[in-house]
Amino acid sequence: MQPAPPDLEYGEPFNKAFDQIRVGVDLAVDGFNDVVSQVKEWAWLIGPAALLWIKRSIDAVRHGLREVMDRVDHAVEHQMPVLSLISMSFRWVTEVKTPVSQLSFAISEPIDQNLASWTGDAARAYADKIAKQRAAVDESVLKAEFISQWLFKIARANVDYAVELATIVTKLAGKLAQAAVDTAAVITIPWAIDKLAESVGDIVTAGLDALLRVSERFIDALGNVRDIATQVGDYSKLPGGRWPEAVRG
Repeated sequence: MQPAPPDLEYGEPFNKAFDQIRVGVDLAVDGFNDVVSQVKEWAWLIGPAALLWIKRSIDAVRHGLREVMDRVDHAVEHQMPVLSLISMSFRWVTEVKTPVSQLSFAISEPIDQNLASWTGDAARAYADKIAKQRAAVDESVLKAEFISQWLFKIARANVDYAVELATIVTKLAGKLAQAAVDTAAVITIPWAIDKLAESVGDIVTAGLDALLRVSERFIDALGNVRDIATQVGDYSKLPGGRWPEAVRG
């Protein structure tokens, strides 16, 4: 069996994370609505003071859930562009770096073995052209690798972000589903809501901190745009941004 292409290898966990996010969001929303519905159903037995305290806890849960949903909405909007980044990163390797690197040997290998007997000005001119063209090939390979790595770092940060976000949403969905079960009886509602608010707060705080760390890596990668401009703008081995021709005329 042939191994999966690298872009599919990295695109698959990215898409899987979004599948988990979508399922998790539906479960989290359903769980939250069930909790609210059951509190309303038993409100007449709870009492005003306890009901006010429960409402504040539910509002805290809603706020935490909304914070995560905002990030989900933003991530979903950028799912396809990130997949394109992953694909483009590997295309720079397969469609630019690999074929260009194969020229390095071809350029230095004489098409006619009689060239080995050349001497004088012709031989020196030939060797000079070979050196310049091979240097141009090697430089093009380095540029292609640099661009591929730069794109991949950005894409990988986005993949890690999606995976972390999926983990957060899944944890929230689990806590809300359990809370829906725990609030089925009026006597357990205050305890269940208190536990839910605390759990959601912990998950959201830890999760957003993790997302922030991933985002910082993404920003760092974007910050290297100066480096890529330097690479692309360096024409020391590609005079005028063009291939060094062996013959002019």
